[in-house]
Amino acid sequence: MRKFLTLLLLLSLSACQSESQKPLHDLELKTPAGDIVITRLVYAPKDMEQGLSGIKESDFAANEGMLFFYMNEDEKHFWMPDTYFDLDLFYLDKDLKVLDIIRKLPHYIGRANYNLIPRARGIWCRHVLEMKADSPIAAKINIGDQLQWKSKLSLEKTEEKIRKELEKK
Repeated sequence: MRKFLTLLLLLSLSACQSESQKPLHDLELKTPAGDIVITRLVYAPKDMEQGLSGIKESDFAANEGMLFFYMNEDEKHFWMPDTYFDLDLFYLDKDLKVLDIIRKLPHYIGRANYNLIPRARGIWCRHVLEMKADSPIAAKINIGDQLQWKSKLSLEKTEEKIRKELEKK
């Protein structure tokens, strides 16, 4: 009985911890057209390196995006190893204003031919949002658009939480 109660307590604590971390994973961005982008947030170097590599087209909906959440502005470089669908890349400032866009960056299945893997030109920004190139939502996003952060935590509080998470590692 004592082991059962201990296990139950540990599971409860684990559930509470994962609940408190959900704002870093469950968020939405709203476009000026009113569309909602269900967003996968990545901020740990390992997750950023992985990006959308290995994600099949059927596992990433047209209303989804992956937001690469950086702590600093600098020149960002992206490449597409082991991707299964073409991507639109939206380069954002710290307030999620669209600074630049690369449309229809080709996918590349595998990593065998390093020199053939498509690469995006380097662009100075804070964050990068990737979406399917054939997404009707992505097609409506333009340079100068202001995306709205929709999460339980504000953009500033999210950044604070991410900084703390990264300091632990």
